[in-house]
Amino acid sequence: MSALKWLLMLVAPQSSEARGLLVAYDVYLSEQLRRLLSRNKTDESGADLKARAERSRNRNPFHCA
Repeated sequence: MSALKWLLMLVAPQSSEARGLLVAYDVYLSEQLRRLLSRNKTDESGADLKARAERSRNRNPFHCA
């Protein structure tokens, strides 16, 4: 019985730490999913973010106008 007690005392903190790390990883994944899902949304002014990104990609930085 004493050996079981010591075994549980050694394993319990590590399992708590593992649970904490799993929760932190789940939060990280949910933030990544939220960011990916909001990628094609419009901003507060109603301008399409995708169209704005396309315009900025087509702009030539060396064009003298």
